[in-house]
Amino acid sequence: MKQDLLKAISSVDRPQLGEDIPILIFRAFRLYSGEYLKEIVGDKGASMLFLNAGRQLGLSLARNLLDEDVNRFLEKVSDFAKEEKLGILVVEDLNKEKAVLRLDECITCSGMPNIGMRICHFETGIVAGLFEAFLGKRVKATETKCNAMGEGTCQVTVEL
Repeated sequence: MKQDLLKAISSVDRPQLGEDIPILIFRAFRLYSGEYLKEIVGDKGASMLFLNAGRQLGLSLARNLLDEDVNRFLEKVSDFAKEEKLGILVVEDLNKEKAVLRLDECITCSGMPNIGMRICHFETGIVAGLFEAFLGKRVKATETKCNAMGEGTCQVTVEL
């Protein structure tokens, strides 16, 4: 089922409009769907839904990016993020206990004004899923910085 979803979303048949959409439309979809989910399942529930959706995408993406060497794996992930315009992924710290990844020019919130909350739960989930696929075990990922909090970048810390 998950492979079918990944295949379905990668099929684009828009001969006149193409596959690109304005970032404004993407952000409106993300933020307004989040607000709607908050009404139904509350703030924490909405955050967890986005986190887990991102985690599933990260697990699926990892199938195509996995490498035995963590540095090569993260280089492939970084290349993918840049090619697909998700952001510029930079490894800030990587050791046996944690990984700290920065996402500059984050697709969801780069350039946004400070709205007083971290909103990149989906991106955090993607990072979690990627690490879970690499390590073969569940990890805890937390968004530790966000442009939407006025922190100048997005950052995800993964407890390994």
